[in-house]
Amino acid sequence: MKFTFSKFKKDLTPSLKSLRPPIFDIETFWFMSLSIGFIIFLVTALVGFKFLYDQYFGNYKISVPSENYENIINIKSLESAINKRNTFVNQETLLPRDPSL
Repeated sequence: MKFTFSKFKKDLTPSLKSLRPPIFDIETFWFMSLSIGFIIFLVTALVGFKFLYDQYFGNYKISVPSENYENIINIKSLESAINKRNTFVNQETLLPRDPSL
């Protein structure tokens, strides 16, 4: 007569994870938070580097050959306006007589 007790030797106690199931998966939350934060940091660093590179190395500048600026600015009208201002500033002002005396 042979008795097999293998059925009774199994550990029938539930695991600790099954006793209290996780309500919120913290490991996934932190991994996703750190991933999103790193992506935001990386994008802002790349945009900042692009602005810094353009600012200091002048890729946005266009070299324009020298032009005749007399055609852009009307020098004669500018000189006449300066002369009119100078004559107005330098003219003698007459103060009216004080009526309180």
